[in-house]
Amino acid sequence: MKSKYPIWLIFSLAILVMVRDTPVCLNACCPAYRAGSEFRIADQRILIAWDPQTKIEHFVREAAFKGSSENDSDFGFLVPSPTQPQIEESDASVFGLLDQKIQPRIEVKDRWSVDPFPLVLSPFVLMESKVGAGRTTDDAVPAAVAVLQTKKVAGYEVAVLKANDANELVQWLKDNQYQARKDLEEWVLPYVEQGWIITAFKYDSSSARTQVGTVRISFATETPVFPYRVPKDQFTEEGRGNLLQVFVVGPGRASGSLGQSPSNEAWVRGKLRFSMPVARTELEQLIGAAVPSEELKTNESLWLTAWDDRTWPSSDKDLWFGFDPNAEAYQQVRTVIQDRSIYLPIDVLGLATLGTGLWVRRRRSHRG
Repeated sequence: MKSKYPIWLIFSLAILVMVRDTPVCLNACCPAYRAGSEFRIADQRILIAWDPQTKIEHFVREAAFKGSSENDSDFGFLVPSPTQPQIEESDASVFGLLDQKIQPRIEVKDRWSVDPFPLVLSPFVLMESKVGAGRTTDDAVPAAVAVLQTKKVAGYEVAVLKANDANELVQWLKDNQYQARKDLEEWVLPYVEQGWIITAFKYDSSSARTQVGTVRISFATETPVFPYRVPKDQFTEEGRGNLLQVFVVGPGRASGSLGQSPSNEAWVRGKLRFSMPVARTELEQLIGAAVPSEELKTNESLWLTAWDDRTWPSSDKDLWFGFDPNAEAYQQVRTVIQDRSIYLPIDVLGLATLGTGLWVRRRRSHRG
């Protein structure tokens, strides 16, 4: 018997694209598209806020994709999560506020030098300050495919899926004229085997909205995770990666690892930009529009940690985070060198030298 709802896995997202290769802003993890189309991941910004009391992760993402095909509107995307998520509308303005928060601390240092000049040309100038250019110093079922939930949010139609057979997912792709490429099959398989949930999005054609919004995906997890892993055909060449900006809120200075077991490698691709405790009132001002304060129930002190990763996408492992509340806080420092000059009147110095010489000569002549 057919389900009341179509078994969505990967949808076509109708988006007006004026020029090919123009980034399409979406909240996405894995792009999927119809045969003959091609999309690639572009720059991304993500926020993960994890509550240590409830073990709930709130995941907000501002993503972009570059499309190149005869019909760039045929597009879909998937978001994997270890447990069933709740989907709500969020606010992308949070990333602007977070970026302001993590800006380097300005530190002004004086650099003194002697600058000879003729006193007669500037009789009133004894000292002048010049400010030089700043420079920075840096120290994630009964049926083969089951629809757990469908809803409309932020201009999207959303379907939450549970699959126990990766082949059924691949067959659905083929039946719906999507490109069931080998790399996508390999990407889906581990999530199906581990019992993860796949959330799929498409543009809601019945919505009066002319532009899709940002969504918050919230789910239970013992350890916060970012689906860092992508299909291999999305990997970028070394040195040509996109910019991935990662903001993590949690009970200490965050650190990442690629994979969940202790033997997995530390995430060193991200350049640390900021990690400090943030007062609860300030945190609400920073992320409240994206993650309401009532969603973070913990009374523990929360930190904000941020990285820039210019190698992504290029990994076959997901990114998991741990926290150390006793770690040292960190903030980048931008040192502005303020050049200060002590002006030395060379004409006066010359006269003084000449006078001293004449006086010494006269003394010698008297002695002789």
